[in-house]
Amino acid sequence: MSFLGLVRREMHGSLPRLVFMSGLGGISNAALLAAINAGAQAANNNNKPSLWAAGLFVIALLLFIKTQNYILITATVEIESIIHKLRVRLLDGVRHSELVPMERIGRARIVAAITSDTTVLTQASNVLVFSIQSVILIIFVGIYVAYLSLVAFLISMTIVGAMAVIFYFKGRQLAEGQREAAEWTNRLFDRLTDVLDGFKEVRLNKSRSDQLFEDVVEVSSTAAYVKIKANADNFKRMIFSQIAMYLLLGAVVFVSPTLSGSGGSAITKAILALLFVVGASFGLVQSIPMLASANAASDRIEKLEADLLATAQTADVSASRLLSRFETIEMRNVLFRYFDRSAESTFQVGPLDFTLRRGEVVFITGGNGSGKSTFLKILAGLYVPESGEILLDGMRVNDSTREIYRSLLTAIFADYHLFLKLYGISNPDPAEVDRLLTDFRLIAKTRLTDHEFQTLDLSDGQRKRLALVVALLEKRPVLLLDEWASDQDPDFRKKFYEELIPALNQAGATIVAISHDDRYLNEIDFPARKLRMDEGRFVVQIDATQ
Repeated sequence: MSFLGLVRREMHGSLPRLVFMSGLGGISNAALLAAINAGAQAANNNNKPSLWAAGLFVIALLLFIKTQNYILITATVEIESIIHKLRVRLLDGVRHSELVPMERIGRARIVAAITSDTTVLTQASNVLVFSIQSVILIIFVGIYVAYLSLVAFLISMTIVGAMAVIFYFKGRQLAEGQREAAEWTNRLFDRLTDVLDGFKEVRLNKSRSDQLFEDVVEVSSTAAYVKIKANADNFKRMIFSQIAMYLLLGAVVFVSPTLSGSGGSAITKAILALLFVVGASFGLVQSIPMLASANAASDRIEKLEADLLATAQTADVSASRLLSRFETIEMRNVLFRYFDRSAESTFQVGPLDFTLRRGEVVFITGGNGSGKSTFLKILAGLYVPESGEILLDGMRVNDSTREIYRSLLTAIFADYHLFLKLYGISNPDPAEVDRLLTDFRLIAKTRLTDHEFQTLDLSDGQRKRLALVVALLEKRPVLLLDEWASDQDPDFRKKFYEELIPALNQAGATIVAISHDDRYLNEIDFPARKLRMDEGRFVVQIDATQ
């Protein structure tokens, strides 16, 4: 979609008025030219100023000031309103999408659309308005030149027409260059994310650091080359436009008098009129790359929005339909496959049969890459099975019931995110919050004030404890934990297995936890199941109390 098409689609009430005021702005420019020419001719003929020309000049100047103020303010308000709506729609699409499609779309593409692409649209808004004014000005000046000298007008139209054709075909090449530059910028963002998110891993392994840096340099170099090529093409277009304008002026000065009977006064006025629009013409030419970038940005935003819409699940689930209890969750012959981009291979989890009953504690063990975390995401309803089914008290979990199913669960995954604000939990009991913070040895580190934690500047183990505090405040019946105890100190790890899990279970929580702590699992003295996974399947199932 073009930038102008996006503006037409999103801007409703103000667009006709904005176009009308832009037209008045162009007409006022042309009127200023006519007033100046008439005044100059009167002064040359009578050695006296022309009152009507002076009056026209004042009126045109006031109209120009009025239209410019309206156009600049209105365009800014409307474009920023459009960008706000785009951001909101994109983020709404993100929050309603499923995990696998989101992983395929990639964070770089989403961040680029919401930040850099919308910035391009902001920068292009004023350019678009002034381009409309320039086009209107050029049209009216062209009519004025035709009135002065038909030959000069035809010569001008021939040169301008040839230039427009060349610019049109070159514009496609420029747009392609802009798209390629945006793609390489997204790749560079991915590498930057690797450096920042993987900083600890990079500092621990010099070989990894060197190879990642070489990759960053290569991607940055290619991005720079693509941008240089695109900018070089743009500069060539600008130089060509300057040459074309000089050819236009030269042809009117040297060729037009020979081919027509127009007097010197008419040619002089035509040259003055053309000089008047030279600045507008150069501005119009210079705006083409910005508008091309805006077109590319609009296209990327539209495609991203379409991709998000295609994967979004927007079933309207009222609060009254959200569940607070269940009896059984069953997986029947569940199979899930995903493509591991880092390993360039397809990994399969399942077929799996699994039943979770209310009040159970289930520990999942297994080696790295055995499918434990993937299984937990399937159980959480984040990964949709390729085949098989999940049943909640006999009800099949599908697109229309998945949100209801998810209302039973809260989870802390290995790549969890801790929010500064307590989103989704209305009116937490301050006494309960303080009690949990005290139990988790966090009361001296952070407190909840006005629904917001004072700080998240905590150690890894403390952050996980705070994440569990938040999960418990959600008061959902099923708690999923992915290696929660791995970052805890020995004392709190022991407390987790010997005190916290039993206490939560006695309070009615159903717990499924991934763990590598065989020592603690072998010593627990409360009812629990232990399942072991290998290559995406359950290979061992025992009662941990036996």
